[in-house]
Amino acid sequence: MTRVLAVIALVGLFTVTGIAGADVSSPIRHPATSETPTPTSDTSPETVVVEKGDHLWKISADHLGAGASDGEIAPFWRDVVEVNTPRLRSGDPDLIYPGEIVELPASP
Repeated sequence: MTRVLAVIALVGLFTVTGIAGADVSSPIRHPATSETPTPTSDTSPETVVVEKGDHLWKISADHLGAGASDGEIAPFWRDVVEVNTPRLRSGDPDLIYPGEIVELPASP
């Protein structure tokens, strides 16, 4: 008996709110929210998790590849330092800790 009353109440609710008489031929529209994921693109920053023994120069050099010269690494390293200094726990680009996340700017 309780289940029957619950079903009757639900049917009445749908009828009162207009769900029972909804036009099923029209498309369902969902409101846009701030929780809607944005697609990732090639311009999104790449990140690296710091491991024991890492330093920003090494991370920069590894990102640019084995063939990169010091002259190629230096400008990229400066960008890495600039982007990450405010984010580092120590605030010092010469002192990074394992587990910290380093953001890599777009490669030159």
